[in-house]
Amino acid sequence: MDEGSVLESNGFTFMYGADIILFKGSHLSLGKHSFINSDCKIRCHNDIVIGENCAISHDFTIMDSDAHELNGERNTKPIHIGNHVWIGTRVTILSGVNVGNGAVIAAGALVTKDVPAGALVGGIPAKIIKEKVEWQI
Repeated sequence: MDEGSVLESNGFTFMYGADIILFKGSHLSLGKHSFINSDCKIRCHNDIVIGENCAISHDFTIMDSDAHELNGERNTKPIHIGNHVWIGTRVTILSGVNVGNGAVIAAGALVTKDVPAGALVGGIPAKIIKEKVEWQI
């Protein structure tokens, strides 16, 4: 954790192999009763929020920045994941994405755009496969 960064966690569970970096002035909020399985990578330059009751599989990567400047600009935008979201194995979520409550992200997806509440998305880049899905842990 760099200077001025904030980590909020209330009953969030990580399995082994979590690789988390909070850069200067960043904010990471992890919702209660949510978990991330093994070998996750979180790179927080700005603001990442993971809601309550989320189930996140292994090899998950989330980055709210492209990390390096391109043409003098650094693309850094917040990421917000809603409540009761299921994220499959080897999913990557990039900067500026909002994931709605109850959404499901299929294994191997690359999420570059917002995911509506209750939608199932998958693919590279992720696209809506089905709407109005419901899931249980």
